Amino acid sequence: MDQQKSVINIQHITYRYERSPVLDNVSLTVQPGTFLGLVGPNGSGKSTLIRLMLGLLKPQIGTVRLFDTDVRKFSNWEKVGYVSQKANRFNAGFPATVFEVVSMGLFGPVGLFRFLGKKDRKRVYEALDTVGMKSYTKQPIGRLSGGQQQRVFIARALVSNPELLILDEPTVGVDANAAQRFYDLLAELNREHGLTLLLVSHDVGTMTRYVSDIACLNQRLHFHGSKEEFEENPDFSTLYGYDVQHLVHEHGELTQ
Repeated sequence: MDQQKSVINIQHITYRYERSPVLDNVSLTVQPGTFLGLVGPNGSGKSTLIRLMLGLLKPQIGTVRLFDTDVRKFSNWEKVGYVSQKANRFNAGFPATVFEVVSMGLFGPVGLFRFLGKKDRKRVYEALDTVGMKSYTKQPIGRLSGGQQQRVFIARALVSNPELLILDEPTVGVDANAAQRFYDLLAELNREHGLTLLLVSHDVGTMTRYVSDIACLNQRLHFHGSKEEFEENPDFSTLYGYDVQHLVHEHGELTQ
């Protein structure tokens, strides 16, 4: 039986800004169908690692492979969806409807200045339906709540039918109830659609309820394993590489 190809394969990545090391000999493999939570303190290298995965930075030492292809030669970006932490920072007067924002996810495949055909419009509606936002198609994006906007940006990432979805701190600025519904949606996409997810978050207590695996990054990769292995380890400072408290969410409140 052929060995299952990895979705992400990072080997011995070291990255520096000027003389300051941001990533030090990091290796990480993500298999299809995984829901991986990536955690670590500010300045730990999480954003740099994501930028390397997306081909926005070139590896200085080591290799990054997506779907068994070196990221420097990777061209099938329809397979990769991305939602940034800045995605929902829309001006309330931004002149675009929900439909138009989601259709932006097709600009690569259909061309920036081409009209959407019937099949493309169907894909937009299907993506909105998947995230429960089809009834908001004609609404201006700026009039939606933060949680609703994030669902729309998920739809924009899904409209090209990706196999990997990367989310960088997607619940920043979103209230606790909306964040929980957002995590529920991600879990459903992973469970029902087999989508491979990589979620960057500081919200360890909530995230561990949904993800299948955890990776702890602080320049080096201090832990990578199942969430059960993560929760069974009493020394979280070892996993993170710095002092940390494990917070558990109960009924929308934080308990230590």
